Amino acid sequence: MYLFTYGILVNPDQVEATLNHPIDRELMKYAVLSGWERAWNVASDKVSHPERTFLSPDGTEFDGVTVALGIEQRGDGWECDGAVIPVTDADLSFFDPRERSYDRVDVTQAVTWAGKPEDCVVHAYVPRQDVCRRVEDAVNEGRTVCIRKAYVDSVHAAFERVGQLETFKRLTRVSSFPVRQLETVIDPAYSPNAAQQTR
Repeated sequence: MYLFTYGILVNPDQVEATLNHPIDRELMKYAVLSGWERAWNVASDKVSHPERTFLSPDGTEFDGVTVALGIEQRGDGWECDGAVIPVTDADLSFFDPRERSYDRVDVTQAVTWAGKPEDCVVHAYVPRQDVCRRVEDAVNEGRTVCIRKAYVDSVHAAFERVGQLETFKRLTRVSSFPVRQLETVIDPAYSPNAAQQTR
């Protein structure tokens, strides 16, 4: 069983931080998901992540919506690149809470990589429709919508690490949302696993 990742989790350091144990990094492979597009379409705010507070550079609380990466099924001719990670059911019990704005979907037939086993199963996290709609709702309501600079930097670093930053940029839908510097503060009253979510 494998997990296809397409954002920050392309970085094995982020995978190990989520799982709280080392992984065999040689088994983590660059992969391509056919028929899907990566987009900035996932809303993140106090509704989805009550444990997180974002602070503007002047120290005031950011009360808008930040946007993270998701994927959308598009059809022939579309691709999204990323990485595949061997996972167990126990591993997924850590990933699922982290990706609680997403549904875990079987994408076995759409993912390819060098050495893919014939009998494997591959999952990917696909954003829930209600979470994506909240981005549109925020725009329509006149709320501030942006992408966190730290998030962008982490994603770019992950793909640069595997030598695929330019491919990532080419295969990611261009966003109209501004990038803003926001500091993340985690409420320690929430569970450690929930606090690990970086989306």
